[in-house]
Amino acid sequence: MSYKPNLNRSPQGTTVRRGPGAKIIFLSIMMCLIFWIIFLLLPYGPAHEIQVSIAPGMSSGEIAGLLSKTNLIQSPVLFRIITKLAKIDNKLKAGTYKLSPRMGVFGIVEALAKGKVELVRFTIPEGASIEDITKLLGEKNLISQERFLSLVKGEDQDFKIIKSGIEFSGNLEGYLFPDTYSVEHNTGEETIIAMMIEKFAQTVIPEWLRSDVDEKVKTLDLHEIVTLASIIEKEAKFAEDKPLIASVFYNRLESKMPLQSCATVQFALDSRKSRLSLDDIKIDSPYNTYIISGLPPGPIASPGLASIQAALAPANSDYLFFAANQEGGHIFSKTFKEHQKATAQMHAQFHD
Repeated sequence: MSYKPNLNRSPQGTTVRRGPGAKIIFLSIMMCLIFWIIFLLLPYGPAHEIQVSIAPGMSSGEIAGLLSKTNLIQSPVLFRIITKLAKIDNKLKAGTYKLSPRMGVFGIVEALAKGKVELVRFTIPEGASIEDITKLLGEKNLISQERFLSLVKGEDQDFKIIKSGIEFSGNLEGYLFPDTYSVEHNTGEETIIAMMIEKFAQTVIPEWLRSDVDEKVKTLDLHEIVTLASIIEKEAKFAEDKPLIASVFYNRLESKMPLQSCATVQFALDSRKSRLSLDDIKIDSPYNTYIISGLPPGPIASPGLASIQAALAPANSDYLFFAANQEGGHIFSKTFKEHQKATAQMHAQFHD
């Protein structure tokens, strides 16, 4: 006959009751574990932002490892548990983010799930050339300058953008519309160019298609309008001068006179000079409007809306000449004799 000891009884046969100690220990351990988990989930550390890039195709585990390595989260395991419980572990969006440990795990998970990526804001000024734009975007590390220039100069013959039923291809000088844009770090050259072209189409095409434009304007196609607008943009400092400058150029075109725009010579020289020399205005270039008749082959910069509107709605004038004054405005003249007098006055002011 085997004997099985009764472990719940004392040697005297009395029942031993479990005291509250074991439960207290268990509850204490659980409370410590809960507090530890909460501690790992809560915001911590410095408030400064850290830039991280989530590559396309990264798993939640890889993302957790990256966030832990950059000290944005304290527990990659908890990060993965939370994303799995929320059923978003495969829905975290790629992109470049600026995150802070102070966001906490839940805040970081929300940012990644909603794709709250860091946007880079940049402004293309009116009158910028494609070289200016390339340099600006390159300094913000948004593009490969070599690739961008290849695309906008038409060196990639397969690259084209169709907006408003119009194909934009080849040299895109003048069509990268000046405005303020916001893009992600990894947007890419093609997408950035497409954004600028789309802004051009949205802004310029409706103006060009208006039925109430001047008859002389109807003799020019869209490319010629943009070309003329780009010259107006580079010649005029003040918006109020632009329709008058446009009228001078239209009057010269009608009279078969060369435009004689210093801005086109500057473009041909590929440099900016405070004053052109006689040799400069003799440069052999299709953009030298001192020696060619009519418009140059294409735009010399990106014109803004005011310059486009001036090219489409020139002032009604008999002016054939204009000269810049010290303030950046212009004096307009009908005859060469008047122009010589105005130019002499301007030179005298510049040398006072």
